[in-house]
Amino acid sequence: MRPPHSAVAALYEERIAGYTSLSVIEVAAEPLTGGDKVARRRDAERLRARIPDRARRVALTPEGRASRSDADFASRVTRWVDDPRPACFVIGGAAGLEREFIDECEEQLGLGPLTLPHQLARVVLAEQIYRALARRAGHPYAH
Repeated sequence: MRPPHSAVAALYEERIAGYTSLSVIEVAAEPLTGGDKVARRRDAERLRARIPDRARRVALTPEGRASRSDADFASRVTRWVDDPRPACFVIGGAAGLEREFIDECEEQLGLGPLTLPHQLARVVLAEQIYRALARRAGHPYAH
């Protein structure tokens, strides 16, 4: 993560940690010089190596199911948090995620119909997870 996204992501990740355990695992981005297909394959290799074996993998992809409302997303987050397996949200690099990797994930999550740069997607995801956890706890942030 680079500024200014890094500061905002850190803010929400710190807030999330007040509600549930959180680990952020970053992998080095593959340069696009070899082409998008190569970048996605190499990114997928790095991701597979870092994701805990028993984690529920949730791939962020434009084709994933976007929540219809804050309440819908909060319900999904509650399910993920209450699951004994840790949830692992996976955001691809500049070329996106490899299709094979996406298909290996238990769930696909969309943040909406627009394409977001991967760093901004991380900020939006962190804010939405924080909003859902705050809503669950009855915190006024969610209103």
